[in-house]
Amino acid sequence: MILENYQVTIDSEKVSRLLGAKNGRRISPASLRRVDLLSEEIDKMLKPQLSYRILTLSEIDKGGIRLSNGTRFNSPKLAKALTKAESVCCFVATVGPFVDMEINRLMQKQRYANAYVLDALGSMSAENIVEQFYQHMARKQAKKGNGVGIRFSPGYCDWPIYDQRSLFNLFAKTDTPDVVLTKSCLMSPRKSVSGLFGLMPSEATGADPSYIPCNTCTKQDCIARRSN
Repeated sequence: MILENYQVTIDSEKVSRLLGAKNGRRISPASLRRVDLLSEEIDKMLKPQLSYRILTLSEIDKGGIRLSNGTRFNSPKLAKALTKAESVCCFVATVGPFVDMEINRLMQKQRYANAYVLDALGSMSAENIVEQFYQHMARKQAKKGNGVGIRFSPGYCDWPIYDQRSLFNLFAKTDTPDVVLTKSCLMSPRKSVSGLFGLMPSEATGADPSYIPCNTCTKQDCIARRSN
């Protein structure tokens, strides 16, 4: 199923963090002005799409999970997060090709600062689309007395990037947004997000959904690090 017409909300604080603001460090006034200017312009470039599938979990072991259609994902941390899940929601989302095209145009014009800021805005916009969908699914689950687990994406934590291929194979061509994989398993357009999260039965809500793998990870500078 493909969902469209998401309304992206620009979060200046998140954009600032992507531009290097952390531990009391602020971005320059010039960068702030670029954020304000490009925040108005990016809205015309966005063509949001998100496709998702819900599949039952058939097996969970220490090394990973297996879905009901036989697809295997290898990640001990993913397996731990899904211990109490009955099924998973797999998704692929994108803001479309026009942000990438404008970043490339700015780079060719040697307007590197603008390209850098637009890149951060594009990343935030893609995450914003997925977060809206995630919260929508959380509300649907809550109405049934159920819950959702944390989101995982291939390439983060211990989930190998090559599992991206198996994730994309879950979607029929007619149900996939305009996103393709490169030979290195990166997505094009670049401002796209893929992943999954668990759907938890009522008796598991509040248990494994609170598992945060970042709490035991030593990589302190990870841009995807969760604080809670």
